Amino acid sequence: MSRDVPRIAVLPNARKLGYRPGRILLTDLIWPLGVPEGIEGQTLADLRPEDHLLVYPRKTLHLRPGFGTRAKVSIMVVEPSVIHGNHMRWLRFTHRRFHRVLTPHEELLNKVSNGLFYPFGSTWVPGWSSLDTTKTKMCSLIASAKRSQTGHRLRHEIVEQAQAAGLDLDVMGGGYAPFGEKSEGLAPYRYSVVIENVREKNYFTEKLVDAILCKTVPIYWGCPNIAEFINTDGMILCESAEEIMAAMAAMSEEDYAARRPALDAAEARAAHWGEDLRRAAELLRDS
Repeated sequence: MSRDVPRIAVLPNARKLGYRPGRILLTDLIWPLGVPEGIEGQTLADLRPEDHLLVYPRKTLHLRPGFGTRAKVSIMVVEPSVIHGNHMRWLRFTHRRFHRVLTPHEELLNKVSNGLFYPFGSTWVPGWSSLDTTKTKMCSLIASAKRSQTGHRLRHEIVEQAQAAGLDLDVMGGGYAPFGEKSEGLAPYRYSVVIENVREKNYFTEKLVDAILCKTVPIYWGCPNIAEFINTDGMILCESAEEIMAAMAAMSEEDYAARRPALDAAEARAAHWGEDLRRAAELLRDS
């Protein structure tokens, strides 16, 4: 990478800036557009004013005296308002601390002068293009043990109803059958019940993206305007537990085969949304 090209790095979500952020090694950062040459032994303090550092929200970011770098620091606020609501409120007053605020929240974009529209997406199956997606099973549902959000509770409700109705559903995740790679819960299945944590405009995640990339029809409860981002002809869109149960009752090999061409056609857009950090870096580069 030429020294004339701004370098764009992401601070890993689990990494804190700490008391001496300038000492964080550049080799410990994520480089979505490629690792620049010659960064071995360099730290945040060595980034130039034209470089970029992307960070995930933390309360201390709104308060700390500095970031330990001359680079432009931007923040990604991508979780639903029930999770990132406090950051959205603080950013009304602190947004000028950051070069850009990347977010899908229109309310926040309307209140800050440096916002960029950024739907999250992402993927947890990075090797999707080489997966064996031969369909040998009917339907899956992946659920953690969490119950704090509407979508968490809806997943458990669907599990209980499906089991009571004797529907062909394999349930995996915390509190249910364990599994290794996430693709194990998607690739062999014709359908998967995909429930976001909340139902909120512009909010969709790897839960949907991964199903499409695994050639699995999503029985989807979530982003109400998802059609603005991905063609929905290969999905089954639901707004209630009743609609999810009805969709599961209608599953068949023939129905899956009829939906498969639309599912294949949606792959490119799903792959685009799956590259969340690359999109964020390109958005900064081009803004």
